[in-house]
Amino acid sequence: MPHFQGFHYRATPLTDTRPPLLLLHGSSRDETELLPLAETAATGWPYLSLRGPIPWESGYAFFHRNPDRTLDQNDLALQTERLHTFIQAAIETGLIARPPILLGFSNGAIIAASLMIHDPDITAAAILIRPLSPDPDAILPPMPAKPILILSGDRDDRRAPEDAIRVTEQFQAAGADVTSHSSPTGHHLHDDEPAIIGQWLTSRFFPLAHTRPPL
Repeated sequence: MPHFQGFHYRATPLTDTRPPLLLLHGSSRDETELLPLAETAATGWPYLSLRGPIPWESGYAFFHRNPDRTLDQNDLALQTERLHTFIQAAIETGLIARPPILLGFSNGAIIAASLMIHDPDITAAAILIRPLSPDPDAILPPMPAKPILILSGDRDDRRAPEDAIRVTEQFQAAGADVTSHSSPTGHHLHDDEPAIIGQWLTSRFFPLAHTRPPL
């Protein structure tokens, strides 16, 4: 399996002109978790799927939590910088041609949000599935018209109803173009969500979706 800047990853050929999806899995999972979602929601879209660097239960995570499951803010900041360095190096070396679209689930969605707060310009857009705000009291840096899709579950026993609302409000206050959707489900994906993601990607990146590199 390829290894770059401390991360194991899987990838499709990344010569496509569209911004690649950077897949960030949930806790106790690995780089294979979101592949079916990417292949269903964005068939043919280029992707780079990372394995979190933190061994966690039966799999991996992108940052540690405290024993009470609150966010370990020190480690989150450290791992956010580590992910930022990975993306910068990936662009500089040509592993990816341009800033990616973050697609994060749960633990991966939290570090994706943290990355956008750290440096909005490092990403083209974000799809945050079951996120928490990395810092509910923070005023986010400006990110005018940055496309963000936030997906929550109205029966999610790992999230309070206000969690998705707070993330949405923070990004909207920063000027981002935020779309939020709540599905009748728990923490797991709802059957309708791949189509929601696909439609959102098409609406935001339609011109690029029909562009291919010259032969």
